[in-house]
Amino acid sequence: MKISAYPYYFTFILILGLVALFFGHSHILDHGEFDVTSLQLVKSYVLNAIMAAIVFFTIYIFRDKYRDLMGFFFLGGSLVKFTLFFIFLYPSYHQDGVLERTEFLAFFIPYGFSLVLETFFLVKLLNTVR
Repeated sequence: MKISAYPYYFTFILILGLVALFFGHSHILDHGEFDVTSLQLVKSYVLNAIMAAIVFFTIYIFRDKYRDLMGFFFLGGSLVKFTLFFIFLYPSYHQDGVLERTEFLAFFIPYGFSLVLETFFLVKLLNTVR
């Protein structure tokens, strides 16, 4: 696979994977009789998709100029994701004073998928960059 094709593959896998995860996740929650809207599932998946794309494209764009800093871009992206979680999602999850397992998983399932995908492509970039 050529390095110029990485953005296309990453975007395709990210969107396809998160859409499949979303439908599977919401299906399981519906059968468990949980309120999908109160978990802000859509917001969580969209937030993770946007942030994963921003992190990947930042790393991809600066891969030659800042090769030694690619890991810091990756870690900084994770820090920004957690910050956005605490700004946008955590307040509504923590209204009752308890962060339930379903609320925790509503963010961390798409986060985990995005993190694995970003890590995979970061490793591929590190192995191909001169």
